[in-house]
Amino acid sequence: MTSRLQSDRVRQSVLFGLFFLSGAAALIYQTAWHRLLGLFAGADTIAAALVVGAFLLGLGIGSLAAGLYADRLSRRGALLAFALCEVGIAVFAVLSPWLYYDVIYRELLPLSASRGVIFVVVFAGLLWPTFLMGCSLPFLSKAIVSQIAGSATLIGWLYGLNTLGAGVGAFFGGWFLIGTVGFDKAVYLGAALNLVVAVGGLMLARGLDMAGRPSSTVAPPAAAPALADSGADSDGDGVVWRWALLVFVSGFLIVALQIVWYRLIGVLLQSNGYSFSLVLTVFLLGDAAGLLVGARTIDRIADPRRFFFLMQGMATALALAGAWFVYLAIGADLLPATFVDRDIMSGRAEDVALIVLLVTVVVLPASFIMGFSFPVVQKAVQRDLDRLGSRVGLVQLANIVGNSMGSLAAGLLLLDMVGTAGTLKLLVAIGLAFALLQLAGPRATRWAYLPAALLVAGLLFFPGGDAFWRRLHGLTAETAIVAEDKTGLSLLKMSNGSDGRLYIQGHSQSRLPFDTVHAFLGAIGPLVHEAPRRVLVIGSGTGGTPYAAGLHPATEKVRVIEIVAPVIQTLRRYLALGGHSGVDELLDSKRFEVVVADGRHALALDPTLYDVIEADAILPKTALSGLLNSQEFFRQVRAKLAPGGIYVQWAPTERSIETFRSIFPYVTMVHPAMMGSDRPIPYAREKVLALLAQPEVAQHLKAARVDRDELQKWFENKKVEPLNSGEVVAAAQPNTDLFPRDEYYLNRP
Repeated sequence: MTSRLQSDRVRQSVLFGLFFLSGAAALIYQTAWHRLLGLFAGADTIAAALVVGAFLLGLGIGSLAAGLYADRLSRRGALLAFALCEVGIAVFAVLSPWLYYDVIYRELLPLSASRGVIFVVVFAGLLWPTFLMGCSLPFLSKAIVSQIAGSATLIGWLYGLNTLGAGVGAFFGGWFLIGTVGFDKAVYLGAALNLVVAVGGLMLARGLDMAGRPSSTVAPPAAAPALADSGADSDGDGVVWRWALLVFVSGFLIVALQIVWYRLIGVLLQSNGYSFSLVLTVFLLGDAAGLLVGARTIDRIADPRRFFFLMQGMATALALAGAWFVYLAIGADLLPATFVDRDIMSGRAEDVALIVLLVTVVVLPASFIMGFSFPVVQKAVQRDLDRLGSRVGLVQLANIVGNSMGSLAAGLLLLDMVGTAGTLKLLVAIGLAFALLQLAGPRATRWAYLPAALLVAGLLFFPGGDAFWRRLHGLTAETAIVAEDKTGLSLLKMSNGSDGRLYIQGHSQSRLPFDTVHAFLGAIGPLVHEAPRRVLVIGSGTGGTPYAAGLHPATEKVRVIEIVAPVIQTLRRYLALGGHSGVDELLDSKRFEVVVADGRHALALDPTLYDVIEADAILPKTALSGLLNSQEFFRQVRAKLAPGGIYVQWAPTERSIETFRSIFPYVTMVHPAMMGSDRPIPYAREKVLALLAQPEVAQHLKAARVDRDELQKWFENKKVEPLNSGEVVAAAQPNTDLFPRDEYYLNRP
């Protein structure tokens, strides 16, 4: 008997380890697939929400299907089913870069003009792997649990270790793997992990007899709690459905809080390419810790329902406290007011410590408390071994659907309607409702009054959106224009009625009046081209680049594509306050067309051939910047240029120059601008200076308070360097869609 118990303990430990690896692989996939499918769907927040929604829907369907089927299987059969799911995921993962990039992106891109078609295509592309991922927990729960006593503990350990693996996968994938080997090879490594899990599962299944009875169980032989104590009644199915509803609301709440954290941390870290993985990692690790601690302490909880209510209220209160701490600490100089004006992701020890403090306070406490919820729910609903799998599946489905609705509602609706601070207050109201439910009745604990009081204070006193973002941008009494919606955050710091600095997603982007560098980048293409009738500019900022791109008398139309809609709202409010600086012509003149969209996606669907295409200064450290610095994007731009057309972009890194030269046969540098074309570039300094001297051009610049003499000095003094003279030059390590090296700069030596 002792040897059998030891054998069972080893088997369970190995299964826990395998599910840990499965969770790590899943997050590597999610990070990579989200980026690859974003090429088809677009890089804006609506497209991102559609991809996340499709991913979660597949998980939910798999969880439901496996839950219904698992109870028909023996423990051995359930373990074999789990192993086969892992094989299926691995097979798909190996094929996924080809499917998502070569088929969906390259062949089906014309279909992406419709949001509905995007969702259908993305859902179909994700259904196979996400369905199998959703099957994992119900199958493995059925395989590992042999008696109902202690089942909540075992299932909690399973889910906790899987979530811990997911946190490790999010960190390893986002901070090391993708930046070291690229998206495709990261996916292949994930496939290898799934195959290891599958082999391990198959080997363990050999140790079970055909009925799936190894010997005995290591689950504690404690008697199951009374139904009354768990909040259950004789109507078992009714209890499960009521718990599913509570889990749905809880899942909605925690993912909606994640959306708030992504916006808050993303702005403070200047929307860096690593910030999303950082928040996700800390959330998953905190959630896993809560799950594991909850699994160890579940037998001490007499009333799961009241404890569940208390945990939701406490988690929301801690999320509120974290955001409030950042707001108050910046005001009290405990945290720097210069987050948005420093390179916080530099790798310096003091900055690392600051980032750790930030995410530990804002994300970790609430996610840890939320982790308690799953074992508590399992204790309440698991009353019958023959229905264990279906109840695991139903609870997981409710949680996943709640996650999906929380992501969609917060990301697409609430941020649009009430902004980050307003969204947090609405979530505080949900948390307060949970806290009040815990207080109702004779067995309320005194601890419940503390989160309830904090949540009431949050509803009454937490600052509104303008005050919140002003503080986080280091402002006190200065005038500022703040605009926010689902696409992002824009803040214009005003130094007087007409001058200011624009911040987009925490980045300092440009100024009013326009910086000379932006005017230079906007003007050089049209000044060099013989007849720049049609001009496209990707990225608006304060408008310096697109405004200067319209200075040539021959230009008939300048199309401007901006992905963050509040930037345009900010400029319109600037005009309403009496500002000028050329913004009025940019927004109101028929020569300019301003469109809110993902620039790369919009360009791919645009049938127009342009004489000049320009990309405003895209900081290479920004999240998704690799989409506008890759060989594939430059190739797309070249295809959208009319014969003799010129593409203009600044040169932020040596690798970006090499990548640029590997696509355009003719390249001329007028530092810091790169110009590329399929024909010789007719750059002549004397001609450019002569055009700048024309009265019509001079008036255009004067209306925007651009110093023509200073701009002229830029053209007089900048080094002119022909790089390509008819042939492309191969790049040793270019930026590509599958390996955006410059975006993941921390991985570079």
